[in-house]
Amino acid sequence: MAQAWKSGLFECFQDINICLLGWCCGCYLHGQNAEKLGEDTKIKACLKYGGLQMCGLCCLIHKPRRQRMRTTYGLEEKPSDFLATCCCSGCANCQEAREITARGAPSGGARAPVVSQPAKK
Repeated sequence: MAQAWKSGLFECFQDINICLLGWCCGCYLHGQNAEKLGEDTKIKACLKYGGLQMCGLCCLIHKPRRQRMRTTYGLEEKPSDFLATCCCSGCANCQEAREITARGAPSGGARAPVVSQPAKK
């Protein structure tokens, strides 16, 4: 069974830093989220999102990424990914960033840091 999001779509003021970043530079927040999930580099995702955002088509890359995130974390689709990314893309970016932060996703995605080199034999 899918679990609920840790914060709602319109609870942007729960984290004012994320809210301001999402409001002032949504493409950068999208890139930051993509990088933390290990899907793309921050700049590359930011440029793609920003380019499509100018045409009102940012949902073309945002919706599939949101779906992958929901699958990874076992989250319910409430509201639908289509509505969230097409009609409220900025709020969806902020919600995703809050969820990533709440779950403690490391910067750079799921890659584990190298603590020490293996011993030579």
